[in-house]
Parts: sequence; structure tokens; C-alpha cells
Amino acid sequence: MKKIVIACGAGLATSSMVKDKVEAILKQKGIAFQTMQCTLTEVDNYDGSVDLIITTMRVRKKYHSPVLSGSAYLSGVNEDEITAKMLEILQG
Repeated sequence: MKKIVIACGAGLATSSMVKDKVEAILKQKGIAFQTMQCTLTEVDNYDGSVDLIITTMRVRKKYHSPVLSGSAYLSGVNEDEITAKMLEILQG
């Protein structure tokens, strides 16, 4: 089972929107997953123990877990590219 953290500023609104899209994609691809939502400041608690971190905010810090920008799932811009990267990370 793949573990994914989805983070935004407050850990509520935008991360919920991204979570819904990510979960729909993973279900369609038949990937077993568990998602967790949090604030950006809480990401450190999950780093290294999850398969992927998706955040709607710009991240300058280096993490052990792979990090993707989830903003594409809010704007629709480069959504296919981010989805391909996400699937590569989770299926690789």
C-alpha cells in the first residue's frame, strides 16, 4: 500500500481538493493507497515514512520522500505531467 501525504497551508481546503483528484486517479489505476492530509509545517512528521508528498505550496526544503506540486490539480495546468510523475513514483 502506497502512503501519500497531501499538504496545504491549513491542511483543509486545497489539500481536500487535491486529495479527491489524486484518490480518483489512483483508484482508476488500481493502486492501493492511504492518503493523509496535513499542514505544510506537519510534513516533517511524515518525511521518510511515506512514498510521496504532494503539496499545494512552494517547498524549498529537501525531503527524503519525493515531493510533487499539487497545484496542477487546482489549476488544471500541467495536470497530465504531474499525474505521470506521480504514477512513475508510485509504480516504480
